[in-house]
Amino acid sequence: MAEKILVVEDDSNIEQLVTFKLKNSGYEVFTAHNGAEAIEFLKNTIVNLVITDVMMPIMNGKELVIELKKDPKNKSIPIIMLTSRTLEKEVVEGFSLGVEDYIKKPFSPQELLVRVKTVLARIKT
Repeated sequence: MAEKILVVEDDSNIEQLVTFKLKNSGYEVFTAHNGAEAIEFLKNTIVNLVITDVMMPIMNGKELVIELKKDPKNKSIPIIMLTSRTLEKEVVEGFSLGVEDYIKKPFSPQELLVRVKTVLARIKT
């Protein structure tokens, strides 16, 4: 059974690129356009991984991570931040919030795939 990944991204071009790469690698991919949509989606669906942007309308990626980590049902879902926020303090803040990885835009789709595989392999052990 394919592992399920939720991609939370408000830029449709990046969403399409990430979704295409993950689907072609055998993952089942779902999308949301902001943190609030992601929270609503996760009320009824279990995923193996969340990939989220930081800068989004309504509920940003940091707020999403905080909400997921507070929720007993979702707190163990690994999260990868995929963002153009690249200052060291922003990367440190992302890890401090509990994300498993932090990928800076622009990014290589192949690197994204390797990092996804690494995070998913790490949680299985």
